[in-house]
Amino acid sequence: MRVNFNLKQTVNENLPTQLMMAMTIQKKRIRVYTKIRVCPCEWDKRNRCCILLSHLPLRRTRELQLMNKRIRWMEEQVHRTDYEKAVKGLHLTQDDVSGIVRASLEAQTEEMSPVAYLQLLVESYANGINHRGLKGSTGSQSTYRVALKRLENFCRERNFRLASFDDFDRLFFSEFTHYLYNYRFERGGKQMQYSAITVINTLKVIKNLLHRAYDNEMTNNVYYNKVHTHAQCSVSEKIYLKEEEIERIRHVPTFCKAESEVRDLFVIACYTALRVSDLNQLGKAMIGEKTITLYQVKTRERVQIPILKEIGDLIAHYQKKGFPKLKEAKANAIIRKLAERAGLTQMVPCRQNRGGVVSVVQERKCDLVSFHTARRSCITNLFRRGYPVNYIMTLSGHRSLQALQRYIRASQEDMAQAFMNLLENENAL
Repeated sequence: MRVNFNLKQTVNENLPTQLMMAMTIQKKRIRVYTKIRVCPCEWDKRNRCCILLSHLPLRRTRELQLMNKRIRWMEEQVHRTDYEKAVKGLHLTQDDVSGIVRASLEAQTEEMSPVAYLQLLVESYANGINHRGLKGSTGSQSTYRVALKRLENFCRERNFRLASFDDFDRLFFSEFTHYLYNYRFERGGKQMQYSAITVINTLKVIKNLLHRAYDNEMTNNVYYNKVHTHAQCSVSEKIYLKEEEIERIRHVPTFCKAESEVRDLFVIACYTALRVSDLNQLGKAMIGEKTITLYQVKTRERVQIPILKEIGDLIAHYQKKGFPKLKEAKANAIIRKLAERAGLTQMVPCRQNRGGVVSVVQERKCDLVSFHTARRSCITNLFRRGYPVNYIMTLSGHRSLQALQRYIRASQEDMAQAFMNLLENENAL
């Protein structure tokens, strides 16, 4: 049996028209409207499929892809149903064909769901260009995937149906936020909850994706602009290491190559404020006698970092040997062991916000150390030395004083003493 697909009209090239499925059953020619509407200029008559033109917007390309998928599915179902009925000595009927068309419409509704479209946006994120003319990073794409997975889990566990983009309304954001704050998972044998920052960042990702869907003319719903995604206060007391503590880690004994490399790169980060992503590109950076020049992976900003005397020998050593590459999760686990080995086991207060509940807990300092601690320590220690914040910003790559201040963890006494030292140096007292 041959299944043909024909357009209802072919005169006006740019006027959408219905696609008909035609075939001969028991010497009788039948036609069934598929409810698919396509322009003649988008239809390949010979191959019986929609043409995916390169200049079409993402929304239309997705629609044509789904149309082709429906066409192939209906054709396969007709042949399968015809075979199954022939085995039983029966003939295919027009009602059978109409039933296949109705089933394809139900399948299309599921495929055209907003969540499926958001998935398409996420998968194309790394190859797209944002409003600043920059290509999306794979790291951000991974973050988007995690947030979208949380959305899918919410819809499945709460039986919340998102049939269209109009369903992203006040009720959705209220229910989704409540779900995130109360979600529990197990880690290291402990029952955990998402922190407030995790919840806020997840909502930010969903808002960003909905904004992209709006830009692609998939929806006119802009309720997401009303959703509050700003942390009202710091959710935890971030630590920093004083210079004497950094030296203790620098001289801590190591028992394998991985520990030595992680220790050395951590010390370098403590005096350069480099992130792990930037440490991993030191091999490609311009390293002179006194400065390191590179473009930061996260911000794409060019920074020129002075090589302080504390790390001059380490930089020279790895310039000859070659800078190792780090995997952040593994490197953080190793540096916590080294911090414990260095005796940084004093208890420090830590304010946490999990499940929407703020509490103060005591944690060992070594358990809170990470490679981001090195960046925070560098900025804080340079501030404690009395260097102006605008100088520190050129090293850290921060674009605003407000962003830099979140990294300065010096106490009021430290800041007052630094100010006094600066005044004395300038003979202002």
